[in-house]
Amino acid sequence: MFFKFVKPFLQNYQEIECKKGEVIYYQGDTPQNIYFVHEGIVGLFHITESGKETFLRIFTSGSVMGHRSYLAKEQYHASSVALEKTSLIVISRDECERICLEEPQLIMNLAQIMAKDLGSIELRMSGLSDKSVTKRIVDSLLFLKLRHPHHIWTRKEIAEYSGSTFETVTRVMTQLTELGLIEKQGRDFKIIDNKKLISYKD
Repeated sequence: MFFKFVKPFLQNYQEIECKKGEVIYYQGDTPQNIYFVHEGIVGLFHITESGKETFLRIFTSGSVMGHRSYLAKEQYHASSVALEKTSLIVISRDECERICLEEPQLIMNLAQIMAKDLGSIELRMSGLSDKSVTKRIVDSLLFLKLRHPHHIWTRKEIAEYSGSTFETVTRVMTQLTELGLIEKQGRDFKIIDNKKLISYKD
């Protein structure tokens, strides 16, 4: 976790609690802080000029967020929202600038994290273009549920993450339920057979 490397050099930081659904920062805001997720799940959403909302990525315990826009001196390109009760560590602009001047090696470490993040995003986007919509949804169900088993992912969130639609996600999940690969549990779902779901082909 990057924060454990930064913490010894910090003179001042703040810990805050966010309720589920609370916006941490809005798309278009000017960055004032860098954030570390201590506990919880944060979703990153982008709204296009046409009003379409896209679920870009998720941040979990140990993740750093808001750093790209902060270092690029750009407005946030997306909004961050707590998807469940979340604890954040907040480092202010003044503290960030002090650390940048006194501990330049930490900036190199942060740049490495950003480079790895970019690589993961590029691979994911490449995969989206090659896969059928059903396969994208299946992969998203596996990723989201296995990585975050206690979070109840809505059909809308799954659709946005997989680059699909609410209706298509509902149809595919119904098919998977009928095949016994997943089990619907109210608004939630349970994966019955990981291996069979991974190898599922439409």
